Amino acid sequence: MKKRILWTYLVLAILLIGTCYFAITHGASKIAFSHLTQNNLNILFNIRLPRIISALVAGAALSVSGTYFQAALRNPIASPGIMGISSAANLFQTLALFCLPALFVGKFILAIVGGLIALLFLFEFQKQMDPYRLIIVGVALNAVFSGIQTVVAPNASSVSLATSTWQTTLYLSVLGLIGIIISLVLSQWGNYLKVDDEELQSLGLKPAKIRVILLLLAVILASVTTACVGVLAFIGIIVPQIGRFLVGHDYQDLISFSLFGGAWFLLFVDTLGRTINSPNEISAGVLLAIIGGPFMIAILLKAGKKRHA
Repeated sequence: MKKRILWTYLVLAILLIGTCYFAITHGASKIAFSHLTQNNLNILFNIRLPRIISALVAGAALSVSGTYFQAALRNPIASPGIMGISSAANLFQTLALFCLPALFVGKFILAIVGGLIALLFLFEFQKQMDPYRLIIVGVALNAVFSGIQTVVAPNASSVSLATSTWQTTLYLSVLGLIGIIISLVLSQWGNYLKVDDEELQSLGLKPAKIRVILLLLAVILASVTTACVGVLAFIGIIVPQIGRFLVGHDYQDLISFSLFGGAWFLLFVDTLGRTINSPNEISAGVLLAIIGGPFMIAILLKAGKKRHA
């Protein structure tokens, strides 16, 4: 197993380096390092590099966030992107443009507030239903918050990876990396939640406290990311599930895989979207939906077969 994990990270490292190089040199125009002009340098440093860094950090943050959602809710398809967390954060960061237009950090504060409000709704419904019904509630919340945004701010300019600037990239990198470091430190907590609450309590641990802390961390990661690059659903489902297949179910390995795998996967999807039909772009959110929808259905079918086995 250890050998398999090492090979997994070696392949990931090669993919990361190769995709970063391709993303830097390809786009609406190709850039050759042997023939750098002033215009090419401007495209490279002010357009492509912020977008690449944002994709790497956002992919890592959303994948780790999804992994902790699945651990805390004991549900393989739990993710902030489909359970209303990201859409609520997006709604509130849009409201920040009207309430706190002069305060750039205000969008991050309100995005986190929005994510926490959605989490409170999920907490309330969690007491009354099983994990899979909770997903349905999350999808409904996602639709409600998205609908409210359409009504309240139909003409508001949406953020995405394509709108990345050095300012948003810097905020995302600092806040995202702090959250990711904390996630790595707390990764063992995900293993605790595999055990029944009664057994954890007998060991002197507080499962409710562990669950709340991990969910708060996941919400903050997702909300900050959403404030910078918009709603990107399904990545928090796809990457952790692939990670379970490649590195196993130990959360110390799984969080590390989600970090690197998510960074590469979002950069790959974004690069594919902006180069496959250049100079036109397909947003990363659209491609993730195309990939993630069937992926989620496959997980549900597999879970259904296990239940009836």
